[in-house]
Amino acid sequence: MGKFLKCPGIILLAAIVFINVFPGTACYALSENALNSASHWAKKDIVEANDLNLLIGNVQSDFQAKITREEFSELAVKLYEALSGKTAEAPSNNPFVDTRNPIVASANKLGIVKGVGNNRFLPDGTATREEVGVMLYNAIKAAKPEYGFEYLNEHVFRDQDMISPWARVAVKYLYSRGVIKGVGNKTFSPRTATSREEAVIMVKRIYEAFQKSEPKELQSQTFDPDADIASRGGSKSRTIETLKRLISEEIGKPYQWGAAGPNSFDCSGLVYYLYGKLGISLPRVSADQAKAGTYVSKADLSYGDLVFFANDGKNVNHVGIYVGNGEFVHAPSSGKTVRISTLKSGYYANTYYTARRVIP
Repeated sequence: MGKFLKCPGIILLAAIVFINVFPGTACYALSENALNSASHWAKKDIVEANDLNLLIGNVQSDFQAKITREEFSELAVKLYEALSGKTAEAPSNNPFVDTRNPIVASANKLGIVKGVGNNRFLPDGTATREEVGVMLYNAIKAAKPEYGFEYLNEHVFRDQDMISPWARVAVKYLYSRGVIKGVGNKTFSPRTATSREEAVIMVKRIYEAFQKSEPKELQSQTFDPDADIASRGGSKSRTIETLKRLISEEIGKPYQWGAAGPNSFDCSGLVYYLYGKLGISLPRVSADQAKAGTYVSKADLSYGDLVFFANDGKNVNHVGIYVGNGEFVHAPSSGKTVRISTLKSGYYANTYYTARRVIP
């Protein structure tokens, strides 16, 4: 008799791939041969995903193969069930004419997936990177509706314009949570197919990020873009006017690494100096300043918000102060002076990362 393996609620023979005892629940024995089909860098995550019961029957081997829309739909539903603790229910009527898979129908009912038109789902079509991003994003929203879903930075890929409009919010959000990454040279390659191992790793990352964390409190993060400065309080209006005056006094002063005024500045030194004059205590370096205050989207920037940049798309290396009209003031680099630059195009548009509101 073969050796027995224990799984929650199920006993498996090693020779058996899996036995599904309870509806919606399965525990799979991953064979060595199956694992050998994965890339070396993916094996550890695949084993951990299997231990977390996040794999599905069709995605246990040939891990470097392209994942289909049907297969990823099943993975997304598996993720939904793991995060929500609920069993996905199929609708009474199948919405698609080219698949009878009840899990795909469940995914559609939950709002995780959509068809491609004419009641077709295209189950055997490969799932692109942007499609996978949207399905994962929708799975999180279905499982954790109490969460806040604002993205935490404004990273812009070089091929941002190639990302379909319907996928951009999902891609930004998942990138900000560390779930998806670029493919090199600051590109996302949205239309490229996703491999099974890539899909499994993304599902695992989301499960680990969301299964124990508390819902984000949205009240302190919200901002009414239609409210003007005066309506947010006279004290803020006075602070902004003071900041405008202070900024005008520093324009043209030289950049000097490590300097924080009054005669020269580096980027974070300028911010540290000016906000100190306003009575607002900030950390000294830009990476720490990026954690101060509250997040604000690029679309909602207001005078005095801090804008941050990351030339590698991950690590903050520059900071400035938003001054309206898509412009910001900063101390750029050695040999240059404190000046106003644009966020709308060029280097700073491409390396823009996030923004924080620090004026109460």
